[in-house]
Amino acid sequence: MTRRIEHHSMSRWPAARIHAALVDEACLRERLDELGGAAALLVSHTVTEHDVRFQCRQQLPERDLPGVVRGVLGGSPVVDRSETWRREDGHFVGEVAATLRGVPSTVTGSLWLRDLAPGEAVETTGATAEERPWASEFVFRGEVSVRLPFLTDRAEELLAAQVRRVIARERKFLADRLSREDG
Repeated sequence: MTRRIEHHSMSRWPAARIHAALVDEACLRERLDELGGAAALLVSHTVTEHDVRFQCRQQLPERDLPGVVRGVLGGSPVVDRSETWRREDGHFVGEVAATLRGVPSTVTGSLWLRDLAPGEAVETTGATAEERPWASEFVFRGEVSVRLPFLTDRAEELLAAQVRRVIARERKFLADRLSREDG
């Protein structure tokens, strides 16, 4: 069984600027240093004329996990993750895949980053882009799968919650970094 997960957010920066930061090697290293825990590592980073691919390793904060999960995992869980991004028809699309070490699990998903058209209705608030300072939209749609006898539903729920936390932390990190660059 799998659990669907979705994240939708808006940003005041254009999609091209966000994409450039998302796939920038220095930004990835900074993000991992700040958010990735003791196991943080940018395993690989490849830029071609068609796409950008990277693999990273990071720890989930132990404090965010229920005690029973910490006991089963024996500490902070380590996530191995790969992402691929490319430009398509005026927007950016990507794929992500991740596994949680020591747990038979997968997280897979599609990433979408696009600029909003002037006056376009903003789904999250019902306001138009002219009423709000939104310039772009980021969407993640994916699935979480955990194969643990008798614990699958609860384990998938917990892993989905962790994925949402990671996305929120990474979006905040990126917004803070872009704000600093703006001065």
